[in-house]
Amino acid sequence: FQLLVDYIYHGTVKLRAEELQEIYEVSDMYQLTSLFEECSRFLARTVQVGNCLQVMWLADRHSDPELYTAAKHCAKAHLAQLQSTEEFLHLPHHLLTDIISDGVPCSQNPTEAIEAWINFNKEEREAFAESLRTSLKEIGENVHIYLIGKESSRTHSLAVSLHCAEDDSDDSISVSGQNSLCHQITAACKHGGDLYVVGGSIPRRMWKCNNATVDWEWCAPLPRDRLQHTLVSVPGKDAIYSLGGKTLQDTLSNAVIYYRVGDNVWTETTQLEVAVSGAAGANLNGIIYLLGGEENDLDFFTKPSRLIQCFDTETDKCHVKPYVLPFAGRMHAAVHKDLVFIVAEGDSLVCYNPLLDSFTRLCLPEAWSSAPSLWKIASCNGSIYVFRDRYKKGDANTYKLDPATSAVTVTRGIKVLLTNLQFVLA
Repeated sequence: FQLLVDYIYHGTVKLRAEELQEIYEVSDMYQLTSLFEECSRFLARTVQVGNCLQVMWLADRHSDPELYTAAKHCAKAHLAQLQSTEEFLHLPHHLLTDIISDGVPCSQNPTEAIEAWINFNKEEREAFAESLRTSLKEIGENVHIYLIGKESSRTHSLAVSLHCAEDDSDDSISVSGQNSLCHQITAACKHGGDLYVVGGSIPRRMWKCNNATVDWEWCAPLPRDRLQHTLVSVPGKDAIYSLGGKTLQDTLSNAVIYYRVGDNVWTETTQLEVAVSGAAGANLNGIIYLLGGEENDLDFFTKPSRLIQCFDTETDKCHVKPYVLPFAGRMHAAVHKDLVFIVAEGDSLVCYNPLLDSFTRLCLPEAWSSAPSLWKIASCNGSIYVFRDRYKKGDANTYKLDPATSAVTVTRGIKVLLTNLQFVLA
């Protein structure tokens, strides 16, 4: 109570983890909106397997969808650990239904969890057995796409992992997990099943999110601080390349370094022909295509770039294509077979064939250009998924393109907290 009095009179309060849930409840009771929202943000960042069900129940009582979603994603990812706990066995029916219907990884044995919950009070809960089994949605273990971005009222980034249905007749996408990141993420890539991010208060730091354990691990830091550089995974060399970017003095860089995953070591190599920052990167058969971004003009001011630079990871040589992109500046790219699909602003979606040195502009539905926006793109299970970089909260509908037929379908029902996507990685 004294903490609330201090907050009302002085406008500040020192939050302690052991008192956080109590302050969260009382601040909502007394309609201290700013304090309630700050407690919610702190709880969402610190939710873990030991408290996720309690936090989920708390958020449900206080109609807090952001905190509820963060706790639910944690519960789904650790259901096998939770099924014997007191919190799980006393979980209300509607919360259990919401968890299992949102896509639970097969490894979490959701059927066993349902049985454990029913058997704890079989006489009263047997009536729910059929509806729970019908509601259950199991998903595979593979994380196909990572979304990294921010929710409008939060300073820290979130990494949301998605599982895409592998059946051609099923367009569904499920959220399989969520992790809190630091703020100021400057670069990211997916290597194998793991997520690598660079940034934070010290821009050279790098972390790896282990897909198997959903834990963050330290990696070797970059040799020097860089912003807006491009991270590209090269599986054939078990390496991650960092290309271009800006120094902390806002100077464009042409540096190329690569991280040997097995050795946890960064190595410098041949430089780019042209210094760029914020370029899109795509690896095709060991050649990294660096597309667009920003370059210097003759007066050393930055301008939107239309260049295509090719960096051969076998020979460590770089060259610039003699032709340019049909659009300039910020863009995003994904590889499908021998093609590179590139998206930019508005309805610009181009299929680039490096072997034929050709570009094909694809016709898109009117919905794509109805609200001009930058786009993010990912290639997964033989399809191309296109996301806007800005969404209304909770609405992450996306477009699924079949490269063989150019048919486009809308994939709905993806519920995430992100409103501003920084990276889409597959």
